[in-house]
Amino acid sequence: THIWYCFQIKFPISPTFMSQLQINSKMRSILVDWLVEVHQQFALLPETLYVTISILDRFLQVEKTVQRKYLQLVGISAMFVASKYEEMCSPDVQDFVYISDSAYSKEQILKMEQHILMKLEFKLGQPVPLHFLRRFSRAADASPEQHAMAKYLMELCLVEYDMCHYAPSMIAAAALYLSLSIINNPCMKPVWTKSIQHYSRYNVGEVKPVAQKMAAVIKKLDSSKLE
Repeated sequence: THIWYCFQIKFPISPTFMSQLQINSKMRSILVDWLVEVHQQFALLPETLYVTISILDRFLQVEKTVQRKYLQLVGISAMFVASKYEEMCSPDVQDFVYISDSAYSKEQILKMEQHILMKLEFKLGQPVPLHFLRRFSRAADASPEQHAMAKYLMELCLVEYDMCHYAPSMIAAAALYLSLSIINNPCMKPVWTKSIQHYSRYNVGEVKPVAQKMAAVIKKLDSSKLE
């Protein structure tokens, strides 16, 4: 587990990494929302989705010349790379051509794949929130419902630009804190035990502000769906 913490520090995301791009946070949200649908259609592993978004954000942070018309190409190429990294049987490049309605050719996807790998120096081994959540849930003796709720909260935050700069371990900790507070806690008892603090390496004072921000993000997403 120690190596997970070391790796997440090695690949930080700046909270303002999109400020100098032609692409804005709304475009990123639309792309991520679409990538979630693609992920479901291909029936890929949960880890593949998180690795895809990690690759996408890390690439956009170092490549400042991405034009709007190529953002979807970056997204599907990131998923192509992630699926090769995580899946036993990853989709073929032609599947990604089809899923993008032939907006990009096989050659364009392969070229972007190479460009992404070069920019990231082939360093794809960053841990994702799911890795940490499994460990934290065991430490919390979380119920299957509480663990599932935390996973759902983490997935909702993938779309939100304001959450993508938090370390994967913090996203997992905040999601679990919210889940434990919501499910089977009618008396609102303190949920962040010494055991969770030990295994997560975060105290409640560090986790609570991020959990509150996460709750606000989810409330905003729910409101936008009702509009």
